[in-house]
Amino acid sequence: MKVKRIRKRDLTYERRDLTYDFLGEWSIVRRWAQINYNLRLADLEMILFLHKKRLFTRADFADYANFMDWDRDRFDRLLREDWIYIWRKRGFQEANMYEVSFKAKKMVTSIYKKLTGLEPIPTSVRRNKAFRKNAPFHQKTLAKAILDFNDRLKEQQQRPSPGESHNEFH
Repeated sequence: MKVKRIRKRDLTYERRDLTYDFLGEWSIVRRWAQINYNLRLADLEMILFLHKKRLFTRADFADYANFMDWDRDRFDRLLREDWIYIWRKRGFQEANMYEVSFKAKKMVTSIYKKLTGLEPIPTSVRRNKAFRKNAPFHQKTLAKAILDFNDRLKEQQQRPSPGESHNEFH
């Protein structure tokens, strides 16, 4: 068997532009949302699922909750903390219908805007608990990651690639 030697200068590399790359920033945005909205990861995932579903019953909620960490109080806690509300009270042979609240819709929209590069993560002490002086160490490390995230976003908006929209975060 003959081995063909390839000279380095003969090599050409092709790189395809990424169509979607916002999940690389998901960890930072997720942790920001959990800290600032005081949510557990499973609660955040549930709200994201329910937001897409729009109207749902308690049975729909339970179906999705089946593959999450078991938490008997999750539905009642989200209802009590105004993440979901009763859209229609039950009637004859009808179940209660629920919807995510305005607060939840606003949070989800903000998450999407951050992931797609339409808005930076806030760095003020008032709007972000990770920037408080008495924040725990894990929040201070998140604050550093947020500053890096915002720098990358700002750089991307100032110098978009050819053929790329200025508001897409790749």
